[in-house]
Amino acid sequence: MSTFQNPDIIRVLDLSLDLIQIINLDGKILFCSKSSELILGYPADSITGTSILDNVVTQDKVATKEAFLAVREKGKIYNFENRFLNKDNIEIYLSWSLIWDEQTKDTFAIGRNISELKNNEKHYRSLIQNINIGIIIQKQNAEITLCNQPALEMLGLTEDQLLGKTSFDPDWNVIHSDGSPFPGNEHPVPVSIATQKPVRDVVMGVYRPMTHDRVWLLVNAEPQFDLSGNFDHVICTFSDITKERKSLVQKQEELLDILDNTPAFFATFDLNFKFTYANKALLRKIGLDESTDTSQIDLRNFKILDAAFTLEELLNILLKEGSWIGSNTYVNLKNKEVTVWQVVLLHRNEQNVPTHISVTAIDISANKALEKEIELNRIKSEFVTNVSHEFRTPLTIFRTSMEILDIYLKKLKIELPEELTKRLQVMDKEIDRLTYVITEFLTVGRMESGKITVNKKDISIIPIIQNSINRIALMNKDERQIDLTVTGEPCNMLLDEILMMHILDNIIANAIKYSKDRKAPEIMVKFEIDSTSIIVKDYGIGIPSQEKVKLFSSYFRGSNTKNIKGNGLGLVLVKNFVDMQNGKISLESEENVGTTITIEFPCTKHN
Repeated sequence: MSTFQNPDIIRVLDLSLDLIQIINLDGKILFCSKSSELILGYPADSITGTSILDNVVTQDKVATKEAFLAVREKGKIYNFENRFLNKDNIEIYLSWSLIWDEQTKDTFAIGRNISELKNNEKHYRSLIQNINIGIIIQKQNAEITLCNQPALEMLGLTEDQLLGKTSFDPDWNVIHSDGSPFPGNEHPVPVSIATQKPVRDVVMGVYRPMTHDRVWLLVNAEPQFDLSGNFDHVICTFSDITKERKSLVQKQEELLDILDNTPAFFATFDLNFKFTYANKALLRKIGLDESTDTSQIDLRNFKILDAAFTLEELLNILLKEGSWIGSNTYVNLKNKEVTVWQVVLLHRNEQNVPTHISVTAIDISANKALEKEIELNRIKSEFVTNVSHEFRTPLTIFRTSMEILDIYLKKLKIELPEELTKRLQVMDKEIDRLTYVITEFLTVGRMESGKITVNKKDISIIPIIQNSINRIALMNKDERQIDLTVTGEPCNMLLDEILMMHILDNIIANAIKYSKDRKAPEIMVKFEIDSTSIIVKDYGIGIPSQEKVKLFSSYFRGSNTKNIKGNGLGLVLVKNFVDMQNGKISLESEENVGTTITIEFPCTKHN
């Protein structure tokens, strides 16, 4: 008895959600499962007895017939796809698996509706073609098998010129951002194929033979794997950064021009203290022509008269502390002594690997005789103020450039890759942080020179405290809830609102910063008969007992704050601003337990 005559088998086949048919040698359908009504819209009995080509889309009839012939010749499962017009005359896609039965000479056909998958594929291809990022798919041998229109436009090629090539076609003459050759085996796709790992944010300059110009691309390569985990292909995405690069090069030239024309000295070194850049003021001071090639200058050739440590020891200090501030007297190449006050910084990349060293300095040779500490402090403040002013202009240029770039991208509705967006956000955050640090330096300078005035008026302190809590928590992205407790009858105080904002911002910011991942800080305001006290308590790292006496000294930071950013100026400003308003400040702290700062001011009605 044949399969389609066996009632037990028929019942099982009718339970299948897939479409199951049994077809004879002439292409006649001998059996059709009940799922046909769900998939095709036709009852099973109306399909039984018809030809396999009935209702198949005309363009797919030949391929369907060939498939049924092929499964007989090969004698094994044969898979193919065709299109079918259902009862509503709607075109649907079917995926078939054909099985040849040598004994009965019948073909078992198992079909599945893949219309949704095909429509998703069409949508996916349409999305790829319309996205504003170049997309190329390359096989294991790096051969290009698919590309979208933006990719063709960026590369200045037609689809016929691109398909079948590799990402290291010599005609494209690819170079690095510094102009050096970019070997083919170092391109992102070959590297991704070799390592089977992503390669991200590679800048490449590609020559376009059709337009005889060069386009700058930011390239990413992502390896793709099949369901078995085997490497299959690479998706290469890239965006045109030619205009942005020209703008950045221009801004870099402007910054170098500013540095070259500033009276302060500025230089960068590699980790062996070999010059990589020196501005003109520095070259003149060390006795060299302004056009001197900085790579030929070795810092070890200069004699340091008052060196407290060797350059190797200085590098160890930088690796541990990140910076060093101090003065040195050098003998320049014209045998003249030059004394400078300098800030030496160690710079690291995003992986926290040291990359280079920068030095910013001013000439204090004329003031060398002033050895008293009060005069030395004045020189320090003057230096910090001068350097801060010098850096405000390039910071303003960076900020303006970022804003112009943002406007430009929004105007053209360009969506940057996620990785580039993150990098721009990091740049924006770091500009804000550096601006804030410079502002603090300038504030210290103004304070020490007596240029800060106090503008007292009758104010309520509670709203100011609450605003500081919200502002600092938002800036630090701290989700902990800071409790504000008020006791006693509130009264106004005669204070400078701007100075109070600075005081509270500093204290609350410290409480949050130095208690990360611990219990949230607490703030209490006590209104008493003659005075009001503001108490900020945290449960953070605390302060070593032997270091408490130094807390209100400029640039001093606790020995347990090495891995926390800061400049040692915050509490100095706080104490001075409190003193300027006839207030009192006290501090209690225990290492690894927490710190409590209390500020006390007289109430207006009793003042």
